[in-house]
Amino acid sequence: MSERARSTTSRRRFLVLGVGTAFGALALAACGGAATPTAAPTSAPASAPPPKPTTAPAAAATTAPSGGAATPAAAATTAPAAAATSAPAAGAAPAATKPAAGASPKGPVTAFVDTDYLPETTQLMKAIMDDYAKKNGIEFNFEEKSGNWQDQLKAAVQAGTPPDLMRIFDYQAQYWRGQNQAADVSDVVAPLKTQQGGFFDYVEKVCGWQGKWYAVPYAVNAWPMHVRQDLLDQKGLKWPAGWDEFRTTAKQIQNPPNLYAFGYTLGRTNDTNNHFLALLWTFGGQLQDENGKLGVTSASDKAWIQALTLTKQMFEEDKIIPPGAVSWDDGGNNNAYQGGQVWATSNPTSIYGWLVKNKPELAKGTKFYPYPKGPAGEFGQVDVWGMMLFKASKAPDAAKAIIGNFADPAQYTKYIDDMKGRFLPVYKNLLDRPLWKSDPLFEQYTTIAKNGRIMAYNASPTAPYGDITTTFVIGDMMQDLLVKKQQPEQALQTFITKAKAIYDKYPNL
Repeated sequence: MSERARSTTSRRRFLVLGVGTAFGALALAACGGAATPTAAPTSAPASAPPPKPTTAPAAAATTAPSGGAATPAAAATTAPAAAATSAPAAGAAPAATKPAAGASPKGPVTAFVDTDYLPETTQLMKAIMDDYAKKNGIEFNFEEKSGNWQDQLKAAVQAGTPPDLMRIFDYQAQYWRGQNQAADVSDVVAPLKTQQGGFFDYVEKVCGWQGKWYAVPYAVNAWPMHVRQDLLDQKGLKWPAGWDEFRTTAKQIQNPPNLYAFGYTLGRTNDTNNHFLALLWTFGGQLQDENGKLGVTSASDKAWIQALTLTKQMFEEDKIIPPGAVSWDDGGNNNAYQGGQVWATSNPTSIYGWLVKNKPELAKGTKFYPYPKGPAGEFGQVDVWGMMLFKASKAPDAAKAIIGNFADPAQYTKYIDDMKGRFLPVYKNLLDRPLWKSDPLFEQYTTIAKNGRIMAYNASPTAPYGDITTTFVIGDMMQDLLVKKQQPEQALQTFITKAKAIYDKYPNL
């Protein structure tokens, strides 16, 4: 490990535990983290979610991923026969996505893809796209991005020279549509959406708008609770059914400062959106109503105040959340769990996949659970990733051919199999693959895929919703609540004021 990597790992471990007199300064410094977009159509958001860091926690420094690409050979032998006969062979674009005559069919095409927490995810993606481009004579540049690359994207968008393609996270499809930057890719999706049982309904809600598609579906993430079952077993405890029981159990499990109970992300980052909204649902709150309007309009809203009060109690009174969680990026909770520093956290299976490779004993002690129940019930959460084409692309047909081939079930099935649970498929029938029956953990994971809510619940993502989540207004509320020590009503009122101003910018959503 390089000295730079060592210092990064040490800093991440410090932020996870959050001990020492520098905590307040670090927490406040985090408020100015990622670049945030403005409403102007020429400005860029914080692009893709800050990448999950590829460095392991300090406790696992000697077991960092090797970075070797997954081998597709095994999956190639298990691709379903139905897919092979009902879709174009791997390496051939669906008919509707083949480059049109005279429309720059040979590129160049550039894709920006944020580095995934598991390097195999992007390495295999690159190999598939490179192979297709080479076979079809397309000049293709696959650029993995890490660190603060948002400034580069912002400058490119403002200059009218963005990448042709970009892998995007959930609500960003609607953000870019609202900025008039996302191209209509309905012609790519048309031959795909009826294959393998079709897409899950929420996939269309995230990637489509009013009958058109603004991103080609890439993958689904479910967000189960990763829980140290071994710690529960040691104390003869069970996973708590509700939040009151959760608080009691958490205090029995933890042993700070070395072990905290709950890896609840509270910084200005994407995971904070996921974690807070999943908790909010259990009290009956929502960010959007069924008409796509702002789902909270009063600072006395019961559900929101209950969710914020519980967050404040767990952080300040129970002290079951690491103090450094207010400064975490999207890799903070991953690092904390993988380093044995938290008992439970909500996350896609990038955590579990890393553990299988690098800490198999900790993987064996892990079990997936839903969020504890609240007064409104218990709900699973999913997000949808996609591949977006910028309107400014100079080679749209070649770019469409590349992403159309990747999403074709004949090719896509192999990719999902090779990921071994890192992503859930966007096609319904691919949940019947042997992969999802290979590990009892996946039962909860696939249940969420079938019945989960997208973060935009209770409507399709809208442009203002995408703006709120992409600019981390929820993260700002957490900073007001926990760093500035505001009361829930005060923090909520500031959030409502900011959110209403954003909605006012988008009269047509």
